[in-house]
Amino acid sequence: MNSTKKGKNKNSISEPEPVDEKLKFSFEYYDSSCKYCLSDWQKAEISGALNRLKEVNQKTYNDLFREKEVYHFHPVDWSTTKEKNGFPDKKVNNLEPFQFALLGINNQKARIFGARQDNIFYIVWFDLNHEVDPMTKK
Repeated sequence: MNSTKKGKNKNSISEPEPVDEKLKFSFEYYDSSCKYCLSDWQKAEISGALNRLKEVNQKTYNDLFREKEVYHFHPVDWSTTKEKNGFPDKKVNNLEPFQFALLGINNQKARIFGARQDNIFYIVWFDLNHEVDPMTKK
């Protein structure tokens, strides 16, 4: 997993995992510095985001892999982002960075950035306006 910190091709998503366990979210590495902080969002956006997280929480990594185009689910190539150094907490940078879309939020621009290890997705940033990686905006 450590080899994906920089230079990871976005189309080079990890193959489906052999175990079909539902995703679990962790806020262990959540960046509350408010640069990409959920607390800056409007009440309706926060509510929508939490409902989307609940929906995604019912999926497995394999589900997201199969639906990667729908959820814009892919590894993060830090060299194409505004955050060239990755996440502020270096411990989470040792894990595979991923992003996915929060469908239905802010005209499909909202993203969650974090890192994955097995079936745990460590949420780091809530990017409302697709600012972290604007080059991949569709």
